[in-house]
Amino acid sequence: MIRRVLAAHPRDAMPRYVAAVLGAAALYAIEQVVSDDYVRCVLADFAWTAAAIGAIAGTARAVRASRDDDRMVWLLFLAGSVSWFVGQLLRDAADIGQLPMPSPLIADLGFMTAAPLWTIALVLLLRRHGQRLTLYALVLDVGAVVLTLGAAVTLYLATTLAIDIGRDPQATAVAVLYPLVYVAATAAALSAVWGMPEREPRGAVTSLFLGLGLNALAFVLYLPANIEGTFKAGTPIDALWIVGVGAIGIAGAQWVEDREDGRNSRLSGAVVHLSRMVLPGVVAAACSFLLVYTDIRTVPGRIADQIDGAVALTVLVLATRAGLALYTNWQLGERERRRAEELAVLYDVGLATAGELSLDELASLIAREATALTGTDGAMVALSESGQGLIVRAVQNAPALGLRSSVGEDLRGIALECLRTRDVVVASAYRDHPDSNPALHDLIASAIAAPLVAHGEIVGTLTAYVSRPRVFSEETRRLVRLYAAQAAIAIANAALLAETRRLARDDDLTGVLNRRSLLERLEVQIADANRHGETFGVVLCDVDGLKAVNDSAGHLVGNEVLRTLARAMRQATRAEDVVARFGGDEFVLLLPRTGPLPAQATVGRIAARLREERYMWAGQSNELPRASFGISWFPIDGRDADALISTADARMYEDKARARTTRLAVAAEAD
Repeated sequence: MIRRVLAAHPRDAMPRYVAAVLGAAALYAIEQVVSDDYVRCVLADFAWTAAAIGAIAGTARAVRASRDDDRMVWLLFLAGSVSWFVGQLLRDAADIGQLPMPSPLIADLGFMTAAPLWTIALVLLLRRHGQRLTLYALVLDVGAVVLTLGAAVTLYLATTLAIDIGRDPQATAVAVLYPLVYVAATAAALSAVWGMPEREPRGAVTSLFLGLGLNALAFVLYLPANIEGTFKAGTPIDALWIVGVGAIGIAGAQWVEDREDGRNSRLSGAVVHLSRMVLPGVVAAACSFLLVYTDIRTVPGRIADQIDGAVALTVLVLATRAGLALYTNWQLGERERRRAEELAVLYDVGLATAGELSLDELASLIAREATALTGTDGAMVALSESGQGLIVRAVQNAPALGLRSSVGEDLRGIALECLRTRDVVVASAYRDHPDSNPALHDLIASAIAAPLVAHGEIVGTLTAYVSRPRVFSEETRRLVRLYAAQAAIAIANAALLAETRRLARDDDLTGVLNRRSLLERLEVQIADANRHGETFGVVLCDVDGLKAVNDSAGHLVGNEVLRTLARAMRQATRAEDVVARFGGDEFVLLLPRTGPLPAQATVGRIAARLREERYMWAGQSNELPRASFGISWFPIDGRDADALISTADARMYEDKARARTTRLAVAAEAD
């Protein structure tokens, strides 16, 4: 554990600490050799002044390197260091120069002002890098520490304080305030250590805690001698002040280096969470000790009452602190639950990317999950349609909001702006947005829209809406951006899959089924007909004069003839009938549940329709070439695909031969 805490200090800071400790140790060793009190005082004052200069240099460096709110934080640390330095200069003038002072307490003003300035800086630091609840915890921790320390001072120095207050109340008050303000600053520093974000480097704030803690310890040890006026240089307290003030300068240098190097925290999450319990635990233990001690030592009633009151207030503060911790944990739990839900939504959309949902099914899924993700009342998804722009494909919870379903309609509303900006658009007041739909002003209060962009192309839009006014937070906007990006990829993949299937299923020229798809459908139809005892027809169609068209007008015109033929067949047949291109100029019609007479009637309709169709060539309208037809029926003409197609093919050639004979006869009569 100790190694992990020390790891918060990068190796760059260790030489500075070693130098500060060695300097303080050298001063103490020299003080023990020197017997003259004045010389010891001079040595100590010079060392304290040097430490203050180091604090100013380190914090000034952090001020120069910081920006925005961080600069204000380090300006306050610099101001505190300067205040300490001014106090030290005044003490040097009084102790070394023997200069007269307006008040013996004037030097204390500089030292006393430094602690509040540093405390305020720590509060701003937490506000900048921590959380709002962490600031509340800091205030409570500082209050608990001050109350406990005040009770301890009252208990142990009651007699001395009573005598000294009567003699010099101002000096006594200042002496007591020293440990209180520096212990409060130390508590604030500890709160900053655990209140910073987990990945934020903690080397600088840990140094601040160390520096303020050493100063607080020095002032606590200094308190009895300060009250009685018996303090002399040459004690270990001198070293505590030197290292403590020096650590504040080291903190400024660490802050700069951590950010220049892009360092993360070296403390584990366990250490950070453990440190959050240290201060309240120490305060609670101290309160318990004070209560037991007052009972054992039979402290006078008035002092015992004061201690009991301070302890009671401290317990109240700790109880509030515990409640705050429980609330914080509840918030963290809610945040983690919410994050788990968000990840589940993103996971579902991610699964859809690898799944086999149709575009309509995927659009419905995206709208449904977007409603859950954003906590809105409903959502709408529009997808890009080739040659048609953006068309609404799914609407979630439209009836609940009194909205009519707009599926199949052109896109309207604030999503039009996100097409222009290619970013999230927020309409906290929907009716005031210039692109809002006037018909929805009384139904929708607020809305948020995002473009669905995949591979640099807009594939659709997502709009979520609420019936009551709402301000969408930055976190919600971030989630919508992330979700929209995931959804766009899913849509692009689904569209690609659909296109791949279409290419595998359909004939690329005419748009009807290709040969492989026809044979698959024919096998399914045979199985169904066998199972239910049904009859169906198979029609084979061949364009008699397509070669002549290709030779005279070219293949582009011939292709147009084939497309016209396929379109006419689809329009002349039922929705359940299957039209397929069998190869070259041959087409096959699959007519489920169709006997001989209805099949012949269908062929007659198709032939009549083809006689009405025209194709353009050389600026003239031309009749389509004649088509020959052959029909076979299941199970009369066969019970498998080969037999049915062979029979239809033979009858188609019979029709072609009859047509040729008829043409020859007509030509002979004409001659």
